[in-house]
Parts: sequence; structure tokens; C-alpha cells
Amino acid sequence: MVNSALTRWLKQGLARGMCPLCRVAQKLDREYVWYFSDEWSSDGATVEAFARARGFCAEHAEQLRLVEVLGLRSTIGISDLYLATAELLVRDLDSLEDDAWLEREPCPACVYRDEGVLKHAFFFVLELRENPGFRADFEQSIGVCVPHFRLLWDTSERHEDRELLRRVQARAATALAGHLREHLRKQRAEYRREAPGPEQDSWQRAIWTTSGWPSTPRAEPIEDESDQAMPAPND
Repeated sequence: MVNSALTRWLKQGLARGMCPLCRVAQKLDREYVWYFSDEWSSDGATVEAFARARGFCAEHAEQLRLVEVLGLRSTIGISDLYLATAELLVRDLDSLEDDAWLEREPCPACVYRDEGVLKHAFFFVLELRENPGFRADFEQSIGVCVPHFRLLWDTSERHEDRELLRRVQARAATALAGHLREHLRKQRAEYRREAPGPEQDSWQRAIWTTSGWPSTPRAEPIEDESDQAMPAPND
């Protein structure tokens, strides 16, 4: 059985009624951006890597803004980072040939999150095999989002693992479709006075189930993201 400290975010996702791997992604994003802002953004090698990536992607740039500008009430740190990024961009543009590409390295926050989610996908499959309680919780859950279903499917090596994933996902999708049909029925004039039920947010769950649960950055200190300090991003 996998160490429970490594799977607690997966279990949080099941308990919250969301895709467990989306919960992992949310926690990894929040963890990374906070450590980046607090410790890594003054490290020369980290700033150089940030500049080579042309800054964060739009999603992680917004999370950094929430932490730096709204959380810390300062624009100094974020301005230093993007000054280095802009200066490198100017140098690269000055030497850019007309038959060349403007190179950009992957967003470092995306790389950190995606690598962490992949590790947790392996943990997820092992927990399904070895932990009856985790398996039972998953069987009663709403499944996972479609992108992470594909990841888990590729991660699974045994027919039994894939059959469990397929069965849970099919049951969840069938239930979601039923809720959507009921939601649409109650939008008709003759049924609008009926009391709303579990179908009322089915449209939102349908978006998240097909595309993934959104990240939820918060401009406040990390509470329980890890049991020990994170390694430096260049380790």
C-alpha cells in the first residue's frame, strides 16, 4: 500500500466530490507558486529559467499575480521577474533570423504540476489495487475528469485496473447525463416551480468532468501542502 502521506490529496479529491487528480493539480499549483514567490524568485538560476520560458503561462501568471499583488500587496517581485524576461526577449528578438523560431521553454510551473500529477496517477492505480477502502470510495465517486481518465488509462497496465476505471467512469457519465436531462426538463415553463434537486449544478459538473476542475489559487500562506520543505526547482 502506498504511504498515506503520498495519497492524501487523492483522498481529499474523492471526499470533496471532484476528480482526485484535479485536486492534486490544484495543490501542486498552489504549492509551487507560493514557494516560487517566497523563496525561488530571487535565485539567479530560477529567474533565468523563468525568462527563457518567457514567464509563466497565462494560468500560472494569474496565480502569481494573486499571490504577489493581491496577497503581498507588492509589485516589486513580479516586476523584477518580468524585467528579466523582457530584457531577454529584446536580446533574442535583436538576433532573430527571418527563418528561425523564437524559442520558448515550457512554463516551469506547468512542468512541476504535470510531473507531480503523473506520479500521483501511479499512486492512484496502486491504491485501487491494494487499498480496499480507497477502491470502495472510488467506486462510489463521480469518477475523474476526461483528461485524467486518459492519463489513468495509459498508466494502468492490467485489464482489471482498466475495467474498474471504465465501469466507474461509465456509471458516473450515465448519472451526469440523467441530471442534465432533468435540469433541462425543469427549465421548461410548466416545470419551473418544481423544487431544485441534485441536477441544478449538473451543467457545471459537466464542464468540469469533461475539461477538468479549475485551479483555485488563494492569496494566503500554505497550510498543509507538504510535510517538509520543497526542493529547489533546479534540484
